[in-house]
Amino acid sequence: MYYVEEISIEQAVPLLTACGLTVPRNVDYTAGAYTSSGQLAATASLKADMIQGVAVDPELQGEDLTAIVLTHLLTKAREKGMESLYLFTRPEKAPLFSGLGFRRVVTARPYASLMEWGNDGIEQYRAKLEQIRCTAEAKKLEKGCGAGVLVINGNPFTRGHLQLIEYAAKRKAQVYVLVVEEDLSLFSFRDRLEMIRRGTADLSNVTVIPGGRYVVSTLTFPSYFTKEAELAEAHAAVDAELFAKCIAPSLGADERFIGTEPLSPVTHIYNRMLKERLPRQNIKVTEIPRFTAGDEPISASRVRNFLYSLWKEKGTFASLTDESVQEELKKMLPDTTREYLSEPAVQKKLEQQFSQRGTDTVTKDEDLSERSGEKR
Repeated sequence: MYYVEEISIEQAVPLLTACGLTVPRNVDYTAGAYTSSGQLAATASLKADMIQGVAVDPELQGEDLTAIVLTHLLTKAREKGMESLYLFTRPEKAPLFSGLGFRRVVTARPYASLMEWGNDGIEQYRAKLEQIRCTAEAKKLEKGCGAGVLVINGNPFTRGHLQLIEYAAKRKAQVYVLVVEEDLSLFSFRDRLEMIRRGTADLSNVTVIPGGRYVVSTLTFPSYFTKEAELAEAHAAVDAELFAKCIAPSLGADERFIGTEPLSPVTHIYNRMLKERLPRQNIKVTEIPRFTAGDEPISASRVRNFLYSLWKEKGTFASLTDESVQEELKKMLPDTTREYLSEPAVQKKLEQQFSQRGTDTVTKDEDLSERSGEKR
């Protein structure tokens, strides 16, 4: 007979360690299943909509303890109004969770399977992409040209991002730009999406799409955001397989465009996984060297550093209209982004962000395009 109650993550550490598992950080809720004698038999945690740290005492395997502790978490999730949950597990363990109502989203052997439970899952996401594809293809794609995809954060949207999109647009009948939706950047998702849409508005064969939960997010690629390099290979493999088996087919895409990025180990792993796994699904990976302004590569982090220096000097962005400042920004940003940054409401948000984050915004808030290779 077992009973389940909320415990602290510290109470779960001995069992997680005994099972060889990494202790989850910053979790919202941890459940523990106890024997009648008070021994911790199983544990699992919730971090937002992710289930993490599922562990069962090896001596109590076969007692259906995974089901007991997860049923408790599902109940708690419903009480919090959550309609969807996700977890990673080893591919051989996926059938165990299927029996609890989890659906397999994708498997990246030999690393992991991504499972989901509840509403608005991968099939709904694919349906949305297919609708977007139908609208784009109403323009009638030229036979043999196909569609290409880029995944961009755009923090902010630079001339380099635009040049990469233009490069793809000249080679493909249709290009889809998936914008990372996680709000963990200096510029909000809403601002980044607007900058990219404005910057590509004159490219008739380019469609800009919110990335959602299935494109380089804390769901599909958490080590991108947490910088846990030891897990990056597994997460990158899952993200690549999800793109190859779900996203690209839904958009009718046969080519993924990325940029070179030699500086980040996580980026190196991610690019390698894309180049290894996508061609197996008949998706070409085209890697383009970084674009430069003068002798320096154009990068979003370079822009953020420049903006930070302006703010640090005067505490406002009033100097953005200065001729010398505009000349420097012209080297890095398209006109549409410079115009966006000149809007008072945008400047006010930036001032608040820099004031709250300080130098961390510049030194730690890395752009996806810099981490995944599309450093523009």
